[in-house]
Amino acid sequence: MLIAAQKNTHQNLRVKNRQQATQMVKGRYNAKVLSVQSTRVNGNPGYRAKLLSQDGVVFYVAIDAVTGQMRRQ
Repeated sequence: MLIAAQKNTHQNLRVKNRQQATQMVKGRYNAKVLSVQSTRVNGNPGYRAKLLSQDGVVFYVAIDAVTGQMRRQ
């Protein structure tokens, strides 16, 4: 039963994997993606991306996998 619930939850995600999260932040921020890790964002499954801006500043972006929303931290 738990496996079925996990599959159903996965199907409801707007961001389904790290590769998709990477492409999303690449498309939104003009920066080099250094890493992307799974985490929880606002209680939902999500990702935290570490990026390097063109002027050399490292910053992080939280990606909520359920809503697809991205927020620079």
